[in-house]
Amino acid sequence: MEAIQAQSRALGTGNTVKALRRNGWVPAIVYGSDMGNQTIQVLGKDLDAALRHQATNKPFRLSVDGSAHDVMVYELQRHPLMGNILHADFKKINMNEKIHTTVPVLMTGDPELGVATLIRHSVEVSCLPGNIPESFTVDVDGFNIGDVVLVSDLQIPPGVELGLDSTEVLISVLPVKAKSEESIEAQHAAAEVAEQAESTTEQAKKV
Repeated sequence: MEAIQAQSRALGTGNTVKALRRNGWVPAIVYGSDMGNQTIQVLGKDLDAALRHQATNKPFRLSVDGSAHDVMVYELQRHPLMGNILHADFKKINMNEKIHTTVPVLMTGDPELGVATLIRHSVEVSCLPGNIPESFTVDVDGFNIGDVVLVSDLQIPPGVELGLDSTEVLISVLPVKAKSEESIEAQHAAAEVAEQAESTTEQAKKV
């Protein structure tokens, strides 16, 4: 678990916030049911370094004036052009209680024929904070046109529950077409495969 150092911050004017940012600080808030809202500031370089080593959907250890809190990054506000972090919200969590969050779906490899298209870029999960997967990575190397990846095809770690139907399509391999047609075709193909999978599941239940 990555650690982030922070300091308490008194609420001030907009000029004070601008001065903080000029000096390399990021204004932030940490909140929880047992602590209310606490305004803090973190060094931008330290926050950037932590986010490079660990995904935002994983828990962090936030130390504020010597007091440590287990937190999740709830929201990051970035400059629309520069990309630097302007503000951060942290939510205190209990490492022994399940939480709901999203995990990105990533693709590696190249299909033998066609183009692999992500139908869903993330999936919802429920698990203990320490068990949150950083991502679900699917290797589409050697796939062909018409191949699909369903939720049931993912490698789910123990203790992790998915909030999606097992027959939902995550990735579909389509013929190479104009980009404007590709997304429409992906939606149609995903719907057809989902219906077929659901029908097969229902038939299996009746047997």
